[in-house]
Amino acid sequence: MKNYHTSLSQEILLIAKSQEDTSSLRRQLFYIRQSKLEKSLDTDDLKKTFWINIYNAFYLIISKDTPDHLSIYKWKRIKIARSQFSLDDIEHGILRKLKFKLGFGFFTNPFYSNAIKMLSVNQLDYRIHFALRSITLENTLIDYYDCENIEKQLKQVTHDFIHSETQMDSTLKLVRTSKFLLLYFRDFGGMSAVKNLLRRTLKTDFKGYTIQFKNTEKIEKIGNVS
Repeated sequence: MKNYHTSLSQEILLIAKSQEDTSSLRRQLFYIRQSKLEKSLDTDDLKKTFWINIYNAFYLIISKDTPDHLSIYKWKRIKIARSQFSLDDIEHGILRKLKFKLGFGFFTNPFYSNAIKMLSVNQLDYRIHFALRSITLENTLIDYYDCENIEKQLKQVTHDFIHSETQMDSTLKLVRTSKFLLLYFRDFGGMSAVKNLLRRTLKTDFKGYTIQFKNTEKIEKIGNVS
């Protein structure tokens, strides 16, 4: 049996991708009762499915309306269950389980609203970072996230994103990859876990290489990766 709320999130994302009008579906989102939403999204797989779809849909909707790319994450323009959320609220409050946006993933933010606290996941899944950022990539293979396939889809988007956004230079012995792996490295289990994730995904021995995070001055020595 299909879950109404995840199905609604899927439909909104598909229509947002086609650049058609989502206003009637967004009204449905606003008039959902929070208690019903909480009861409906009663597992982390359902929560991840719903909120990843909603984030990606509203990223497209909001970014189309403003030239200021940085401000779109802070605007509370996402109306759900009679509450207003920002993209940052969804990413850092709900999907990252009440974390501060800054701080490398170490610190919990006690000041989120009660709605965010009640709707947040029980356990942070680092793969949500790839699912949220893949909306900006061309030729993504996932149209929307589906609870029945969420595990397979998160594995796929992690694999595809790392392959797309990581470059190796065997001459310089350098690996360049996305800076969010540094900015939220605690979400991944620490810097050694980030390096192991890159090694497993790319199936390459990085011993003796350095890792550089794009658009930062930060360079980490890989050395021995167990």
